[in-house]
Parts: sequence; C-alpha cells; structure tokens
Amino acid sequence: MTIEISILLTGLSVAGALYFGLSTKRRNEKNDAKEDTEKAVDKTKRETENNTQVMVKLEMISDDLKEIKSENRNFREDISALRERVAKVESSLKSYHKRLDGEQRPEE
Repeated sequence: MTIEISILLTGLSVAGALYFGLSTKRRNEKNDAKEDTEKAVDKTKRETENNTQVMVKLEMISDDLKEIKSENRNFREDISALRERVAKVESSLKSYHKRLDGEQRPEE
C-alpha cells in the first residue's frame, strides 16, 4: 500500500504541475496578446498624431504660399501701374524740354 500512496501522490503532483503550467501558459498568452494589442494601438495613435501634425503644417505652408502668390500679383500690378506713370512722366518731361528748348533758342 505504501507504493500505491506514493504513486498516487506522484500522479497528483504531476497532474497539478501540468494544470498550473498550462493555466499559467494560457494566462501569459492572454497577457501577451493584450500587451501586443495595446502596443499596436499606441503605435497607431502616435502615427496618427504625427500624420495630423504633418498635414496641419502642410496646410499652413499651402496657405502661406497662397498669400505670397497674392502679394506677388499685387506687386506686379503696382509695378505695371508705376511703369505707366513713369512713361507718362517721361513723355511730359520730353514735352516740357521741347518747350523749354523752344523758348531758349530764340534768345540766343
């Protein structure tokens, strides 16, 4: 009977070890899967934040470029208007010089 009790205790010990080993393995797999999911979610959040920041910065750059183009168009219009004014002033100045030259020549 002594042998049977020791075999029984050994069998119970092995069964217990197997049970606790398998339950620990399942628990670890669940925790690992949960951690992997959390890491993937965190990584996705970080990527989304970075992409959002990049998009906002690109939109700001786009707005700045539109503003610069608008200002450039305004400068071109101003320069064109100034060219016209300079041409009129030069024409007027030529006419004035002709009149002055005409008045000074008879006196000579």
